Amino acid sequence: MRPVLESLSDGAVHVKRDMEKATMDIAGLTEPERNEQLDSGQPRSLNRIGWATSALRRAKALSSPSRGTFVITDTGRDLLARHPVLITVGDLEMIPAYTEYIPTRKASSPTAIPSLASVGDQTPQDLIESGIEAIEDDVKSKLLERLRGTDPLFFEQVVRSVLVKMGYGTEGEMKQLKGSGDGGLDGKIDRDELGLSQIYVQAKRYAEDNVVGRPAIQAFVGALATRGANVGVFFTTSKYSGEAADAAERVPQDIALVDGLKLTELMIKHRVGVQVARRVEIVKIDEDFFSDE
Repeated sequence: MRPVLESLSDGAVHVKRDMEKATMDIAGLTEPERNEQLDSGQPRSLNRIGWATSALRRAKALSSPSRGTFVITDTGRDLLARHPVLITVGDLEMIPAYTEYIPTRKASSPTAIPSLASVGDQTPQDLIESGIEAIEDDVKSKLLERLRGTDPLFFEQVVRSVLVKMGYGTEGEMKQLKGSGDGGLDGKIDRDELGLSQIYVQAKRYAEDNVVGRPAIQAFVGALATRGANVGVFFTTSKYSGEAADAAERVPQDIALVDGLKLTELMIKHRVGVQVARRVEIVKIDEDFFSDE
């Protein structure tokens, strides 16, 4: 990660290819090391640089002004100054932005995944699960960044796609509610195939530091009451305050609050905005084959 930041240390905006080459030069990679490939066919060096870049973007140590370009931030300069030899995942985990939307895993859980800073004595199965978790965490972070950069209409379309993939809506539709009297509601979608009841939706694309508070939830509940609605879902790309969650629980309507982390989890689960990059097959002994041994 340090060579990546060093390649951007002049403060200029660099295109991806130039940044990758400069990073390899700074790291002192030989030509064979640059050309070494993973089983997938991707050069190992580019794979490592990609992971380093993703981690540094999550920590807000660098940013991407446009697709395929990178520039260092004040956080990145601070990391270079404080870690003159090596920058580790452990160093990034000290930055709040890095862990903001990554759920804390309970150490007592038998399936808990240890920190990427140390793999310890893990079984091969543990390593596979750890790798999958790390990849999904990275995708969640990137999804949130992309969602926050979209326009409100596109974000509403994302929410609609998630709800439809979850099985709501007749013929895959969410009716828009725009105009006088909508009370800020963005749409409604059938809760069942017969359309006997509806779910009213509000989708707010907020920055990560714009926490949704009690007033926003109270306004949402008021809009539902105006419509005579009993069920509503509030989607946001940020988070909800404790007071907002409490307000949602105390009203007679059924209110579901979906924050940025939950939304990205639903997008991955229902394959909205993501695709399967690679399938891996794990083999084991076929006991039936040896049953007559």
